[in-house]
Amino acid sequence: MKKPTLLTLVTFLILSCSTPKPISESGNGIGVNQETSNPNSPNINKNGYKNYELVQILTVRGIDSTYTNELRFNGVHSALYTKKLMFDKFGKWDREIRIHDDRHPVLVWEKRKLLDNDDIVYSVAATGVESMKEMYASVMVFGVGNRDCLSQNITRKDSLISYFSNGIINLSSDKKFYDVYWKMVNENKKKK
Repeated sequence: MKKPTLLTLVTFLILSCSTPKPISESGNGIGVNQETSNPNSPNINKNGYKNYELVQILTVRGIDSTYTNELRFNGVHSALYTKKLMFDKFGKWDREIRIHDDRHPVLVWEKRKLLDNDDIVYSVAATGVESMKEMYASVMVFGVGNRDCLSQNITRKDSLISYFSNGIINLSSDKKFYDVYWKMVNENKKKK
């Protein structure tokens, strides 16, 4: 994967509309449901999520633009869930991408085998947002040639969604990721 392509892909994010997929009849999602005082996110789910959605992100590179799908898990207890999931499975990330000098970077794992039933390797960009407006953990998944692996015409799209959905539900209680992650965040903060 070329560094400028992924950097550009993640740097110029503009959101478009999508419809969240309901997870449960109650509308509370899966996992341990907890109430919050945030009117925009009245419930969050520990080791789970309220719903997921594929959001098309407009990416611009020079005069060219394209849409890439971001898989968002809404109503999570932590926006770090997808980062932790990847760390627990593959160890420390390969790259950090800071958009607008954000405190929390997008973490990128390159050339990782995600699915047990095939030998295809993927690059994963994991991020998330915790704010009064929204609460989600997300990933973008790329294959050979930076191909968007969450687009409609990809045969393994549903398997990839299941991989991340099940990964969030089955997150370990191991705190190693948080130690490594917060050390990196705090060291970067000191450099400024």
